[in-house]
Amino acid sequence: MCTRGSCASRKTFRFRKEGLCPLIGSNTEKLASPTISVIMCVHRMHPWLSEAIDSVLCQDDDDFEFLIAANRCTDELWSWLQDYAKNDTRVSLFRNEISQLAFNLNLLVDKAAGDYIVRMDSDDVCEAQRIRCLRSAAAESWCDIIGSSVSLISEDGTLVGYIDLPTRQQELYKALATKTAFCHPAVAIRRAFLLDLRGYLGGFTSEDTDLWLRAKRVGATMQNLPEYLLRYRVHNTQSIGTRAGYAEVAGHWLREFLLSPSLFTTKGLAAALLKAVFSRWLPGVRRYSTKR
Repeated sequence: MCTRGSCASRKTFRFRKEGLCPLIGSNTEKLASPTISVIMCVHRMHPWLSEAIDSVLCQDDDDFEFLIAANRCTDELWSWLQDYAKNDTRVSLFRNEISQLAFNLNLLVDKAAGDYIVRMDSDDVCEAQRIRCLRSAAAESWCDIIGSSVSLISEDGTLVGYIDLPTRQQELYKALATKTAFCHPAVAIRRAFLLDLRGYLGGFTSEDTDLWLRAKRVGATMQNLPEYLLRYRVHNTQSIGTRAGYAEVAGHWLREFLLSPSLFTTKGLAAALLKAVFSRWLPGVRRYSTKR
């Protein structure tokens, strides 16, 4: 049973080279048919990358593969990533020169073998029970999209707040118009469903909103777990909350409004336009930065 307490560990992972993260996959055969595929994209070295990778490899459920796309990266970063692949059979690397997130996510989805695609960003931290909790939820519901609540950490890993997201499908559908329904790096998506949607389609910074809207349009089953399964890092180099991002979201909502004019799509379009215009004054994730 995966409970809020068991999945909300505040442990901070240190570099694997310090010997604190066991190389679970280093002495095993590569999984012939993993049930879960964790995917992550990276294009540069930064202070949190090692911690992000180690937090995936240190899961207490090791039945997964870990696919990493390195886009427009340096030879130094590629060599550094290859050390992980040499030491852990679960890691597979893919290098290309197209520095666009949606393209690289689609590349990894195409290469993945798991029934579920688990998203991960290169600056966040998985809780040790994340894969186990998501697997348990998938076995019970077989939902198309399964997310979770997340805790917020600062650049140095200090806990600064929480994001509690809607848990039930109707709450999620309603929240899409004005609020955050899913934290993208915290979701697991059924691979067959994602392929049926033709993968990620739009935006340099809002590919997730586009996906949620298209998923709702086809009646996707959705849920968020109440557990905090991911530590989402807040820092100054993020693209979240930019005017370009809000403008892309407004474009996605305009498409939905033109395809299906309704009170819901009107509300969503109006909210997106207002956010794009007043993005400079919006608090972004800072509104969650309050400790309990």
